[in-house]
Amino acid sequence: MKKKKIALVLSGGGFNCAFQLGALNSIQKHWKQLTGLTTPMKFDIVAGVSGGALNGVLVAMNQLPLLNDLWIHRIGRKGVSEIYTSEIIDTTSQGNTIKLKLDIKQLLKKLTPQINVKLDFFRKLGVAFSKRKRKQLLESILKEVEQNIKINLPKYKSIADNSSLRKKLEKYLDRNQIKGTKFLCGFVSLDTGNYHGVIHDQFQSEQDFVNGVLASTSIPTVWNPVEKISFYNQYRITTSYNNVDGGIRNVSPLGDVIQLINEDQEDCEYKIIIINTRSGILKHKDFSNQSLVGIAVRSLYEIAMSEIFHNDIKHFLDLNKVVKQTKSWGNDNVLRTESNKIIKAYDAIVIQPDANMNLGNSLVANKELIERRIKFGEEMTKKYI
Repeated sequence: MKKKKIALVLSGGGFNCAFQLGALNSIQKHWKQLTGLTTPMKFDIVAGVSGGALNGVLVAMNQLPLLNDLWIHRIGRKGVSEIYTSEIIDTTSQGNTIKLKLDIKQLLKKLTPQINVKLDFFRKLGVAFSKRKRKQLLESILKEVEQNIKINLPKYKSIADNSSLRKKLEKYLDRNQIKGTKFLCGFVSLDTGNYHGVIHDQFQSEQDFVNGVLASTSIPTVWNPVEKISFYNQYRITTSYNNVDGGIRNVSPLGDVIQLINEDQEDCEYKIIIINTRSGILKHKDFSNQSLVGIAVRSLYEIAMSEIFHNDIKHFLDLNKVVKQTKSWGNDNVLRTESNKIIKAYDAIVIQPDANMNLGNSLVANKELIERRIKFGEEMTKKYI
C-alpha cells in the first residue's frame, strides 16, 4: 500500500481567514475520519497566501493553539488593531463595517513635517504682527505646505500600518519548528509583477522568512509593500523588491502545491485539502456611497479574487473530474500535457462557505464576526466527515 500524504492549501481573505481556523480545528478533531491516518494532525505540504499564509505558517510549526489564541483572544477581543493601525481607518471600532476617521494632526505631520514649527510660531506670535504682515506670513506658510505635500504625498504608500503584525511574526515565527513539512507562502513583486512561491527553508535568513510571510499578507494600498526579500532560487540568490499580497495573482497557491507533489520522489498518494474563504459567488451590494477604502476592498479583495477563484480552483476541480473519468475507462486511458507528462487525478476536497453565509467585510474584525467565521468553518468541514 502506498504511503498517504496530506497537502493543505489556504486561500487569502483578510480577517475572513478566521473561517480557516474553524475548519482546521474541525480537521484536527476528525483527522482520522478525513484522512484515514491514525497519527496526530500533520500536513506534508502547507501553502498559503495573504491571511492563509499567516494561518499556514503556524499550522506548519504545529502551533494550532497559538493560532487559536491569536484569532480568538487577541483579534476577536481587541479588534483589528492587533494587526494594523491607521490614521484613516478607525481600528478601535467594534462595528461590522469599515469606519473611517481623519486624524488631521497626524496626517499633517506626515505630509508637512517641516511646517509644524512655523505654524506654532504663527499661532503664538501672529497676533503681534499687523494684518498685512499676518497675511504675508500665512501666504508664505501655505506655499510651503503646498510644496511639502507635493514632495511627501508620493511617499504615502498606504492607508494603514501593519507594524503590529510584523512584531507578532518576529515573535512567533521559527523555521526550526517546521519539521517534516514544507511550508510555502506566496508574494508578488510590484517591480516585476512576478509571483514568487517560496518554501520556508529557501529564504536566505530568518528576517527574510518573516518578510516573506508579512509580504504575503500585505494588501496593496492598505499596507506598505515589504521592501526586500532574498531567497534561494535554483541554487542562486534572488532578491525581490517591493513585495505585496500573493493573492493579487494567486488567490489559492494550488499550482505551487501540485508542483511540489509532482517533485516528490516517494511512492505515495496525496490528499489535498483546500480551505477557501469565498464561495466564488458575489453578492449584490450598493456602492453608491462607499468610501475609497470600501471600493478598493470590493474591487481587489472580492471581485478580482473571486474571478481568480473561478480560473484556478474551479479549473482544477473540473480537470480532476475529467482525469478520474478517463482513468475509469481503463488503465491505458490517460491524459497528457503538451510536454507529454501524464496528468494525475487527486483526492481533493474544498472547504468553503456556502453562498448564503455572510462572513462580513474582510478588513473588519470583532468578537461576533470572528466567532461567526470560525463557526462557519467548522460547519462546512462537517460535510466531509
